[in-house]
Amino acid sequence: MNVRCPYCRHAFNLTRDYLVFAVREAEEKRQKYHGVECVNCRKTIKVSVKQMKRFVPAPAAEAQEDE
Repeated sequence: MNVRCPYCRHAFNLTRDYLVFAVREAEEKRQKYHGVECVNCRKTIKVSVKQMKRFVPAPAAEAQEDE
């Protein structure tokens, strides 16, 4: 997932492994947004959990790949 910092305009990618971890953590805490630190200016960016869910691989697909 590509994210752009609104402060410094630096674009960077979030890996699928990180997205799976972040979505799981946000759902446990019932959050609508997840804080991501910009790799350039180190400021916190709010990323919508709803938007992150679109980029997380489906659980059924993961189970078939493991077999």
